[in-house]
Amino acid sequence: MPVKNARKILALIRNRKARERERRFVVEGIRLVHEALLSEAPVEQLIFDREMLEADGRLQEFHREAMRREITVQQTDRRAIRNMGEHQNPEGVLGVVRNMAHNREQALDASGPLILFDRLRDPNNLGLVLRTAEAAGAAGIFLSPGSVELYNSKVVRASRGSIFRLPVFRNEELPALIEDLQQRGVRIVSTQLRGTPFYEIEQKGRIAFLFGNETFGVDPDLQQRVHRTVSIPMAEGVNSLNVAVAAGILLFRIREPR
Repeated sequence: MPVKNARKILALIRNRKARERERRFVVEGIRLVHEALLSEAPVEQLIFDREMLEADGRLQEFHREAMRREITVQQTDRRAIRNMGEHQNPEGVLGVVRNMAHNREQALDASGPLILFDRLRDPNNLGLVLRTAEAAGAAGIFLSPGSVELYNSKVVRASRGSIFRLPVFRNEELPALIEDLQQRGVRIVSTQLRGTPFYEIEQKGRIAFLFGNETFGVDPDLQQRVHRTVSIPMAEGVNSLNVAVAAGILLFRIREPR
């Protein structure tokens, strides 16, 4: 059976402009579809491998839930699923999801820490930060222009479902955002090799962590706007740390008992 909107789905998988134009993206596999349904993300369509659906109880559960929510459901053969998706060994299901819609003001006023990214480029880093930030109770992530596309398939996979729940805001002009946060009483902290050791961060009050590009770091103009720069001491001879790891260290540091 031909899949409805098959060409559009292919374009969503392969083409950033199509995702931006349609404001939709594709999730593949049991884990991500389950997380999307569990999070009540705006899933519009689910496509199943007919033979795998008949044999797999998890897929049958997804099918029942989709029917309950009146999500469009289609069945096709394994070859079609493989040709549509990116996985060579598909797990029998893929879905079309509308972009997340989050309340920006609510995130800005929430009690949890915030993360600001200046031109983050690596999709796996962003996906891992999403997972870590959700686990640490962050209130939201703000991406500057020039950052990696949020709905890149690598970001979606690496997030392991956090992309459906954690508020993320794109194309944020960071100078204006930093000024806004400062007026709200939020401290802005960035990372540098020669900053104050991170374990001296004051745990009182609201905080936003500013991270820079993986190669060039934080823009000097932004660096001048922060309240404090911190460092993560490392072994001799090591002068860099993965940004997702650094974010995890800082976020969980401020979660420690006060």
